[in-house]
Amino acid sequence: MKILILKKITFFIILFCSVITMSAQDKVDTVIMVNGEKREGKVVSVKDNAIKFIFKGESLEYEFKKADINVIVFASGRTEVVNKTASSETISPVSTSTDRRGRIAILPFEFISNDPSLNVNSMAEQLQAEGYLSVKDNTYGLDLQDPITTNSILAKNKITHANLKSITPQEMAVLLGVENVLYGIATVTNKGTSSYGSGVSSYNDKETQNKEGRKETTKSSGSAYNSNNATTMINYETKINLNIYNDKGSNLYSESRNSFGTGFDAYHATINYLIKRCPFGSKAKH
Repeated sequence: MKILILKKITFFIILFCSVITMSAQDKVDTVIMVNGEKREGKVVSVKDNAIKFIFKGESLEYEFKKADINVIVFASGRTEVVNKTASSETISPVSTSTDRRGRIAILPFEFISNDPSLNVNSMAEQLQAEGYLSVKDNTYGLDLQDPITTNSILAKNKITHANLKSITPQEMAVLLGVENVLYGIATVTNKGTSSYGSGVSSYNDKETQNKEGRKETTKSSGSAYNSNNATTMINYETKINLNIYNDKGSNLYSESRNSFGTGFDAYHATINYLIKRCPFGSKAKH
């Protein structure tokens, strides 16, 4: 009887040790690169300017320069910041998934144009406002974060129109305290000008005699064109791209569309068209 009991105890001890060993083996070191890429495995050694690393499930040893590394998260739980970036300096989970549920923020649009007369920053926020109003009018079940709040949080964390992509969509959602984030790109190309509506006057050649008895030709009827009343229009080619990500980093919606018409404000109808067909839109397919 005692032997049976001892065997059972031995068995459970071995089983417990196996579980502990397997659990320890599951834990890996994670190296987060400056470009956001995550590499899992084992940090073998740390030098002054580089680290030696073995990927999970492999045996080949690699060397990564420290200049390319943002953060190392060791299996023990210790975190070592190698190079500070916008991500490592500013992102902190100040909201819970419950707090973020159902909320959406619209970021300033990325604005691309060959027209130097258009201010990139002003257009980025104008298109952001257009996106906000479109989401407000054409979706359901969402709690919108107003652009002023969104832009204030971005400014406090030193995130500008130029470096919105310095953090991941998942980090952006957590930072803004929302479940979903809408990214927009507007490409507006100046295609040149066209004129129409020139003034028209009519005349005919007619021979008359002047006071000295000489014949001369006068203009009394016919057609002549002048441009005093002409209207000149700038023609634009516009393309809108929308992406919606959630706070898990998943891309929920990615669509683009060329605008109909050549007017500068053609983007307005295009944004509405795309928003109506997003997962939360009034014309979404379910």
